[in-house]
Amino acid sequence: MTMNADAGVVMLTPNFHPYVGGAEKQALELSKALAAGGLPVVVATRRLPGLPAEDRVAGIPVRRLAAPGGGLLNAAGFMLSALWFLLRRRAEYGIIHVHLAGSPAVAACLAGRLFGKKVVIKVGGGRGIGEIALSSRTWAGRLKLGLLRAFRPQFISVTQDLADEMDEHGLGGCVRVIPNGVDTGRYRPASPEEKSGLRAELGWPEGLILLYVGRLAVEKRLVAFLEAFSRSCAQDPAGSPPVSIVLVGSGPEEPNLRLAVARFDLAGRVLLSPPTERIERCYRAADAFILPSISEGLSNALLEAMASGLPVLGTRVGGTREAVSDGVTGLLFDPPDDGALLRHLGALRADPALCSRLGAAARAQALERYSLAAVAERTRKLYNEL
Repeated sequence: MTMNADAGVVMLTPNFHPYVGGAEKQALELSKALAAGGLPVVVATRRLPGLPAEDRVAGIPVRRLAAPGGGLLNAAGFMLSALWFLLRRRAEYGIIHVHLAGSPAVAACLAGRLFGKKVVIKVGGGRGIGEIALSSRTWAGRLKLGLLRAFRPQFISVTQDLADEMDEHGLGGCVRVIPNGVDTGRYRPASPEEKSGLRAELGWPEGLILLYVGRLAVEKRLVAFLEAFSRSCAQDPAGSPPVSIVLVGSGPEEPNLRLAVARFDLAGRVLLSPPTERIERCYRAADAFILPSISEGLSNALLEAMASGLPVLGTRVGGTREAVSDGVTGLLFDPPDDGALLRHLGALRADPALCSRLGAAARAQALERYSLAAVAERTRKLYNEL
């Protein structure tokens, strides 16, 4: 049966603005893009302390549902609240689009079965460290995966790598790969004059600047990257521009990163900066983006950097491998291969124009494949095929 998506969509997500993570950002941006195309969208999410039960965020109606307690009690409470919401509002939507395959996904599947609605579940994370792998390691997670296998909703994976992992866990056959989207208007390249002005405002040095944006976590391999960077600094070609690293984010690895800066004698070369709501300024002020993770889904920061005209220096894993064309829009290396990483760093130092060439191609690819308009159109097409 073909479902008319114009009946409306409920975006069901465990957390939402002002809680901001990768999944939450994508839920908001996709909701805005779909609504701009005339599709009625309402977001249903967990109610956090101090937030109203009914709200509007960027023009999107938001309904925050009760979820008392913590842990499994909170998950169960939100699942029941979501089911009750979907029951009461069943005349107002045709699609339930769940962000992340947690307990709300089970509620959505049950509502879909009871009320004749179509269910789409967007799965997050990277191979081996995302929600599919983590769910397979606990009894509650294995129960959830079993229920999802039984209900067989339509899944969205942001990468083929994650889709392959889902197939290994018995969730294949109903998976569509649709990448994350990026606002290519907000994230855009800077002119040389704008870049110089932004660096002065941000207090950044001159020269070549490599930027990381995201959570400071061990799987990002940032300490190992700093060690390789320190060895590269000792091999600076004569007359090459100075190279600095800016790490924007927070997380459990921050103390280790500060220790690494001292241990590898990188004071003045590495700047740690807290998260900022005006992150687009950082992309425009930088020259290249680094993502040395051991595993990745499809990083929002990666797409933002590409849209901003930055080449990517990253590991050949997950969504990074799929989004970045090696030698065309960036430079890739295998996680343990510090030799390749050193060669890439040397290439960027030796040829400052290389960043501009790769970055222009990265921007073009972001416009073609990852713009919000393109991703929203692919999502709406999927809705209408259900």
